[in-house]
Amino acid sequence: MRHPNMNILRPWWRAHGARPAGSLRRRWQQVLLDHFGLVAGLLLLVCVLLWAVGEYSRHKASLRVAETSRHIAAFEAPPVADAWQRLRDVWHAQQTRQNVLLRRIAPRSGARLQAELGNYRAFVIDTVVEHGLAQDIDTVIRFYRRLASCVRIGSCDASLAAGRFGSAAWSFRNQHYYYLQEQYEVDEIDRVIDLIAPGAPGRTTAAPS
Repeated sequence: MRHPNMNILRPWWRAHGARPAGSLRRRWQQVLLDHFGLVAGLLLLVCVLLWAVGEYSRHKASLRVAETSRHIAAFEAPPVADAWQRLRDVWHAQQTRQNVLLRRIAPRSGARLQAELGNYRAFVIDTVVEHGLAQDIDTVIRFYRRLASCVRIGSCDASLAAGRFGSAAWSFRNQHYYYLQEQYEVDEIDRVIDLIAPGAPGRTTAAPS
């Protein structure tokens, strides 16, 4: 006679009287056949939804590229292009004098370093004032702010913006740092440019030296 407690040795996943695996397989096959239309409809719906998501993503990406291209075109047209060109021309003309001042800063330390930094700061501010560059600098900054806002809300392509404006934006910031320190909130300018080009060459949030 079989001992009733021997049931504890029966594997828990094998229910007493369970149908063979083949029987279960046939049962599911029959269920699928009986509801073929419903299953096919669900699969078709899933495929359509996946296609729609992909198309929407591609559409959004194309809109971001188009909007970034619009900003690039604005940068290359007046008044931004004119302001940028005037800044380039002035600083190119001042390059020899600027290099002399920077070479004098490099080996200094302590009080001598602070004195030379003061001379360089005065040179930057005086150049901006003497050549009337304030409006041009403001024009470029307002452009960067518009572009950064576009990137932040996801309407512009971040990679495309960084590739086009990256290192140039940080060079602009570094070149005019001491003037920006006088007239603007430098941390705000840094945040703006960091949105446009977070990993660009020349990126720094410290005073240029």
